[in-house]
Amino acid sequence: MGRGDDSDRITRRTYLRTVGTGAAAVVGLGTASSGTAAAFDESYAGRVTTRGHFIAQLFLGVDYTAGHDRTDYDTSATIPGLTDDASPSELVVFVHRYDKGLTGTLESLRGFNDALRSAGYDEALIGFDWDADDGRWGQTVEIADLNADKLGTFVRDYQDERPDTDVRLVAHGGGAKTVAECLEFFMDRGYDTTVTSVDFLGGAIDNDSVATDGQYGQAIADHCDTCRNYYKTDDEFLGWTYAWKEWDKAVGDTGAEGETPDNYEEFDVTDDVSDHDSFPLPDDGCVSTVVDNWS
Repeated sequence: MGRGDDSDRITRRTYLRTVGTGAAAVVGLGTASSGTAAAFDESYAGRVTTRGHFIAQLFLGVDYTAGHDRTDYDTSATIPGLTDDASPSELVVFVHRYDKGLTGTLESLRGFNDALRSAGYDEALIGFDWDADDGRWGQTVEIADLNADKLGTFVRDYQDERPDTDVRLVAHGGGAKTVAECLEFFMDRGYDTTVTSVDFLGGAIDNDSVATDGQYGQAIADHCDTCRNYYKTDDEFLGWTYAWKEWDKAVGDTGAEGETPDNYEEFDVTDDVSDHDSFPLPDDGCVSTVVDNWS
């Protein structure tokens, strides 16, 4: 398990020992990858997982389950460059949307993997798997928020081990809350951690939160090279459910409201994406545009 304090930071050897004792269940899609970047083509490596780290109690809010805290995380299968000797040029971390149990998470991750490979991207991919189906709306949002420190700790641990690997964070729907809060975690803790790119696919965060004077504007400006937002103006989930629950518009529905940081870009993919769940999937999503923007 990772820890946020520098004195407790893990190493790859520590992870190999932890996984070897059965501390993390091995659940993967396809063949675990290692070696050169080309070895990741058409394969899925593993997951960073915090599933089971939280409990949502009726009228009592959200708390950590026994043995878990603000920064720990588990791994499943192979994390290229952390749990093996691979040295990928890039590592993509996919953070799934709300309302996804383990089965739905694996299906989304497999679909995103297929979309990346179809678009000609052959670098390493892992998933960030969290309790997106535990509790009611407000509790799920809180769990997404609390996962930010865990994701941020993983990114820092990974960059310690593989400083030459570019890290890209891709968030679908409610996963945007975790990723945006992760950048804020870096900022609030005074870390100089930066990722190569952040991509919001139908992001379920307020449309003014990414503005220069918004909640995440400064964190976006300081802690990623480029932030890209892909939005769909007729997204029914964001246009109805999110708007009703949050009393605001989502950045994945309308695009940004207000002036945005210089490193922020956005793309209207209304005509390319079938529905909210399709953003990261092949054929009906916008992953080919995402990959084009990475090149």
